[in-house]
Amino acid sequence: MKFLLDFFPIALFFVVYKTMGLYPAIYAMIGATMLQMLVARVQTGKFEKMHLITLSLLVVFGGITLAVRDPAFLMWKVSVLYVAFALALIGSLWIGEKTLMQRMVGKELDLPQEVWKRLTWFWGLGFVAIAIVNGYYVRLALAARENLFAATTLDEKIELTELDCVALATDIAVQFCQNAQQTEESWVNFKLFGTMGLTFVLIVLTVVLMSKYLKEKEV
Repeated sequence: MKFLLDFFPIALFFVVYKTMGLYPAIYAMIGATMLQMLVARVQTGKFEKMHLITLSLLVVFGGITLAVRDPAFLMWKVSVLYVAFALALIGSLWIGEKTLMQRMVGKELDLPQEVWKRLTWFWGLGFVAIAIVNGYYVRLALAARENLFAATTLDEKIELTELDCVALATDIAVQFCQNAQQTEESWVNFKLFGTMGLTFVLIVLTVVLMSKYLKEKEV
């Protein structure tokens, strides 16, 4: 249930992007993240730090994107967020008696300290990997966007989903337009299915890594 709640804002962003475009999707995601925080507050009695960090970065990067009509800020926000999570996790190996992961789920799981350290490195590096893959999609999307506006007289603040590529004057402009739309859509698809899928893989591998120690406890 928590896994679905954590990805609710991204899922809503995806749906609104497909139906209304990028900029309305940003407003929807900000609202969904606020709702996510309130639900977590009701369930746990406190605001989760991860949600606070996510909302802060979303308001800053999403707000700049809306103000200047440049998706680059929102796109890079994903990588910044996952790198921030990775630094927080890995940094906790040297700060305090327990790692951040142990502080978060240590009440439910009794594992050796060495295992907590391994899991911390595993998730930290996993988050870095997600940030790098996101960066790959961002670079493709921004390069295609730059090529489109360099080859046409289109307003750079235009919403790509509103463009009728076929109606453009030249074949090269049509090609650049379609490529820009496709690469932006690929980034949006990765934002939902890629981040969720890779996070699920991390969860499954974590369960596999912990299973040995959980069985030993049962014995």
